[in-house]
Amino acid sequence: MYMNVLNLFIVYFTLLVTAFFVGVIGNTIGIGGGILLVPFFIFYMHLSPVESSGLSLFTIMLSTMGGSYIFYKDKTIDLNLYLMILLPALLGIIIGSVLSRYILTNQFKWIFSFIIIGIGIFSLVATKKQAAYKSNYNIQHAVPLKSRSANFFNGHIRKTLKESNGTAYDYEIKNPLSINIFSLIAGFISGFIGIGIGGITGTFLTAVEQIPPRVAFSTVISIMAIISLIGGLIHFYYIKNPLHMAIYIIPLGAGALIGSKIGAFISKNSKAKTLRIYQGTFIILLGILMLAISIS
Repeated sequence: MYMNVLNLFIVYFTLLVTAFFVGVIGNTIGIGGGILLVPFFIFYMHLSPVESSGLSLFTIMLSTMGGSYIFYKDKTIDLNLYLMILLPALLGIIIGSVLSRYILTNQFKWIFSFIIIGIGIFSLVATKKQAAYKSNYNIQHAVPLKSRSANFFNGHIRKTLKESNGTAYDYEIKNPLSINIFSLIAGFISGFIGIGIGGITGTFLTAVEQIPPRVAFSTVISIMAIISLIGGLIHFYYIKNPLHMAIYIIPLGAGALIGSKIGAFISKNSKAKTLRIYQGTFIILLGILMLAISIS
């Protein structure tokens, strides 16, 4: 009895500390916790792909709930953008979550490695594109939004969004259909390997669509809280003993929440371009490391 309690405490403490550092690193360089948590579950805890992805998605959901509420209060969520991302991402995460149950652990390791290497390369390439983009949004040049529904899937949508503190952003949603497609892909990958959609969708919105980072990531993170919950529930449906896995969510969520606060503070006081370069490099190296471990 004593050993069982001690072992449970060790597991809880390990998960808490791991989630804490994942929260710090993830929020500092702008990557989803799943990219770090899933390898930990697979290689250290020897969980199945379905269990690993499910726990990762629930942790993402818990760590993004607090941020979603803050963004709602700050009025930095773009409703049009929200719907453009949410609907296809939700479809994608459902499909990805269902298909993930057919992947064996060895196959999952290879797939996960190649996907995150691809995300890292995409992040570095997008950084070069974003470097030429000046974050200078002048409210005086704002054009009233017209025919919003007609432009939902094609054409430009001009937006002016004003935060609760008075900061205003004037920008365009240039390619709604591209946003739909990238969100569908990001949702599928999120459900399939248990990572957040921020690495793909957030990077695309800021670097390619040139949407203000504050608006883009506020909107994406708010969406992650919803779709990660849906994906996590689907994964847990396929787990033989979901209650056994559910007890891990508490230390994971607590650690990720505390770490995210520190990581967000560090990120806020660092240069965005530098963080993006660190982000892409870190993801690529992590993917290569996982690939090397899988081969050996």
